[in-house]
Amino acid sequence: MHPRHELTKYVGSEDCAEESVSEFFGQLVEDIGVGVAAVGTNGTFIYVNDHYAGMLGRTKEDLIGRSVGEINTAFDQARFEEYWHSFSMNETHVAETVHRTASGETVPVRTNVTRVEIGGEPVNVGTIQDISELERRREQLDVLRRVLRHDLRNRLNVVSGYVDLIELELDSTDELHDHFTHIQTEIEHLLATSENSRRLENLLDESASGPSQRTKMVRLDRLLEEALARVRTKFPGVDVETVDPGPVRVRAAEYLGQAITHVLSNGILHNDSERPRIELGVTVGEERVVLSVADNGPGIPDERKDLVFGREETDQLHHGNGFGLFFVENVVEESDGEIWIEDNEPRGSIFKIALDLEPRAPVDRAERV
Repeated sequence: MHPRHELTKYVGSEDCAEESVSEFFGQLVEDIGVGVAAVGTNGTFIYVNDHYAGMLGRTKEDLIGRSVGEINTAFDQARFEEYWHSFSMNETHVAETVHRTASGETVPVRTNVTRVEIGGEPVNVGTIQDISELERRREQLDVLRRVLRHDLRNRLNVVSGYVDLIELELDSTDELHDHFTHIQTEIEHLLATSENSRRLENLLDESASGPSQRTKMVRLDRLLEEALARVRTKFPGVDVETVDPGPVRVRAAEYLGQAITHVLSNGILHNDSERPRIELGVTVGEERVVLSVADNGPGIPDERKDLVFGREETDQLHHGNGFGLFFVENVVEESDGEIWIEDNEPRGSIFKIALDLEPRAPVDRAERV
């Protein structure tokens, strides 16, 4: 049904006067329970509702005619023309910023601004929502995360130290020696989880700052070299085969090297073969490069291939493999890449990571060193 036909239920017959429609929407905007404002081509407020004025401790008359920069402390009024021309008709921009109250204090707000045409003139109309409570909860959660990570890391380091001391007193053939080795492995896993959670939080914060802050072009061969060195140091008895892709540059988010290290380590830690083996392959295409990490472990059933990344964490009976591969997938996605799992032959799994290549260009001599 046409929107005007729906509207007749509220403002009268289908022949209702335009004045009735205007009155209806005018009342709607005033009573909507959220701040509403309109800004014209000169960068000043041409309309505000009572809710927005009250949010700032001002009157509507006080706000109308003021420039956006007087109220939005993060906005550079000198760049208003650039901001204005960044909109297309009916396009909406969403932002979180701060607005100044009559007393000089600031209120954190979320704005949804849309370019519309009113009376034949372009106007930016927006809703403004006070997010003070949301900001307060964000700060509380941030402190909670940092305190928990710090406390967990410190206490696990203490426990790890005592485990090392006790292990030194045990005979290498003692059954307890194996138990302590398992305990140490779990402690290292928890410490790695704490560190990876910090890394992922930093990465997502950078992503929220904008696409330009999220990725950069890096030498893939150097990332692989560092990841392989870490794995070979940690698992000196494991056979790791690899190839040299040459000076290939790819788009990468921060911590991509740690994510690759985790995939390599994962193929060893969950390997039940008498002689674990990892094969790292690199296939360079026209626009993308695909890394493959193949192992000779037990493999992953098709119904669990998504679960291991935590993609469908729904209940205690269907869960992923913990935080590690969740971290890996998020880093790869923040790199504008993809990750998936295939079956290896005759047994095992192949983790594949596709990354965008840098547009082809001559490699500087310095890059070849």
